[in-house]
Amino acid sequence: MKPDIVIVAGGSCDLSLHKDILANAFIIGADRGALYLAESGYKIDIAVGDFDSVTESEMEKICKNTGELDRLVPEKDETDLEHALKRAFFLPGTIHILGATGTRLDQTFSAINLLKLCHDNHREAYIYDRNNRIRLIEGHAVIRKGRYRYVSLIPYGDIMVNVSLKGFKYSGENIRLDRKSSLGISNEIAGEEAEIECRGYLYVFESED
Repeated sequence: MKPDIVIVAGGSCDLSLHKDILANAFIIGADRGALYLAESGYKIDIAVGDFDSVTESEMEKICKNTGELDRLVPEKDETDLEHALKRAFFLPGTIHILGATGTRLDQTFSAINLLKLCHDNHREAYIYDRNNRIRLIEGHAVIRKGRYRYVSLIPYGDIMVNVSLKGFKYSGENIRLDRKSSLGISNEIAGEEAEIECRGYLYVFESED
C-alpha cells in the first residue's frame, strides 16, 4: 500500500500529537514546518519554501534532514503551503496537513480554503491541529465516532446549502445551512457513525472541545 502524505506547515504544531499520521508517511515540510520536523528527528522527503522565517543555522539543520530541497523566492504568488500541496498532488495517498493553523488568522483562513484546491484535484485531504480535524466534502460522507466529540458544518461557496443528516444528535432532512447563521455548529454523533448528504460543498469541522 502506498503511504499517505503529511505536510507540516509553519503554524502552531505539536508533532508528538500526530505520531500515528507521521508514521511511514511521505513527509513534506513547508518553510518553518521543515524545521519542526528536523528538530523532532523526522526524515523530510521534500522541504519547500522561501525559508525567510528560519536562521542560517536552522536552515543547515533542515538541509541535513531533507532528501530534496525545493527553495522558492520570497516574491511569489502562492503560499509555501499551497506550493507543498501542488507537489503532493503528484503523489498517491491521502493528504494530512499539520501546522496550518495558528496566530495568523489570515494564514489559517487561506489554508482552510486550500482544501477546495485538494477537492478539485480529486484528493482526500484533512487539516489537523491540537483539537480539530477539518475537511471539505461534496455529496455524501460518513463520520465515525472517535476522538472528536463535536461536528460542525459550514457551507463553502454558496450562501445556502441543503443538508440531510442521519445518526446525529440533531438530524433531519433538507436542512438549509446558511453562512450567515450558526445553525450547523456543535452537533454530535449519536451512535457509532453518522451520515451527511449535501447539495453543494461543506466544511466539516470535528472538534474535541
